[in-house]
Amino acid sequence: MRQITCPVCSTDPLNPPESYSIHVCASCGLRWTYLPEEVNTEALYADEVYAVVDNRKSVFERIIFSEAKKVLAKARKIHPKTKSLLDFGSGKGQFLAVAKDAGWQGVGIETAAERADFARKNYQVDVRQEFYAGGKIGDGSFDLITLNHVLEHLPEPLTLVSELLDKNLAPGGLVYIEVPRANSWQAIIAGKKWMHWDIPKHLTHWTKSGLEKEFSKIGYREVASRGLSVHLGILGMVQALLFTFGYKKNLILQLKQRKSPKLLFLIGIVLPFASTIELVSTVFDKSGVFGVYLKKNG
Repeated sequence: MRQITCPVCSTDPLNPPESYSIHVCASCGLRWTYLPEEVNTEALYADEVYAVVDNRKSVFERIIFSEAKKVLAKARKIHPKTKSLLDFGSGKGQFLAVAKDAGWQGVGIETAAERADFARKNYQVDVRQEFYAGGKIGDGSFDLITLNHVLEHLPEPLTLVSELLDKNLAPGGLVYIEVPRANSWQAIIAGKKWMHWDIPKHLTHWTKSGLEKEFSKIGYREVASRGLSVHLGILGMVQALLFTFGYKKNLILQLKQRKSPKLLFLIGIVLPFASTIELVSTVFDKSGVFGVYLKKNG
């Protein structure tokens, strides 16, 4: 995989940026990662950060489950008759597990075999391990299609998602997309070291206005949104504040590995401040993560 033009509008950079750097498209304004050399996509997600860890019954799972419940509850409030769900990029199946408990009929699509196997074995959810190449998935009539931290990983994201929605979203159906916010306070605080840039795995970097603009071009409008994420939002702010005090390690990786007393002590000190700042940032649409509910025009 290479990425040398804007993945949304195919505009060439006026001056070639540095490799593995973020470029702002002069045409559409999207921030995207410049990758002039071939990147092995299979090896890209084989590192320790993306390794499958069994954290069932942990505090992290409880937080993730709580977030999923909120996303699904809001979807039902917007579209009360929703029953069927397609979770695109379903990972370990946690979102689908929450949906299943809430009475949804859910299907997941996941490219990584290890994650798909974990979901089927441990959460007993329907996850299909495949690379989506277009067309219908199942009967192609889902009331809700979700992409939770998936859009930023997709090459040519609007082309793929447009096909996915056109072929699989039921009439009047709802779409939920959640991504890191490129112009968030925590991105400004941490600068190039912000955990949610995640270069080169993240190919695009979105603002809320930019996402709404691009999806309006393929016929979708925002009907609701959410800003505060207890999981990835506050965690991102914790990392951003720790960075200002000289902490340079990957916080997600450190939390997956053996948690040192020193790290837990630092997090304990920073967490109240991070939570407060992140909560305030949502008021100004500057939270680290945002989610948008979309419906097709007409």
